[in-house]
Amino acid sequence: MKKREAAMSPPGTTRLRLEPERTTLAIGTAPEVVIAVGAGDIAARIFRHDPPTSFELEQAIDAVEDALAASGLAHAARGELLIDAALLLGILGLQAEGDRLARDDVEAVFERLASASLGRTGMLAGVPAGRDAAAALLILRECMHHLGFEGVRRVRGG
Repeated sequence: MKKREAAMSPPGTTRLRLEPERTTLAIGTAPEVVIAVGAGDIAARIFRHDPPTSFELEQAIDAVEDALAASGLAHAARGELLIDAALLLGILGLQAEGDRLARDDVEAVFERLASASLGRTGMLAGVPAGRDAAAALLILRECMHHLGFEGVRRVRGG
């Protein structure tokens, strides 16, 4: 369930930045970590349908998992991911700065996409459509699962 919380970022947060051909994680004051896959790349290279087919989702998951493994980041308790990407904010329904979703809530949105990939397109009612949006959601979900993020919070761009 979406919660509104204070705009200040608590310790243990990481900023996620989506770019067409890469995804970047800014973890505290450490140098940014580049994940060598982006939403535009997945949308153009893997997703041929809107919504993507279940086979396309599996191919994209494999690509993101490979890129995450190549980044050298191991699974650990990492707190929250801070996001300001319009693609993700619309999909997740994070309307105001400070709005937050837990990992299970993000997974529930992804499950709607997965159901649509199996032909149940009504599951996407109210969720912004498009291959780029589906790719952004998939990247977020994989980062949360494989790197250990507990939630996602909307922040101002910057």
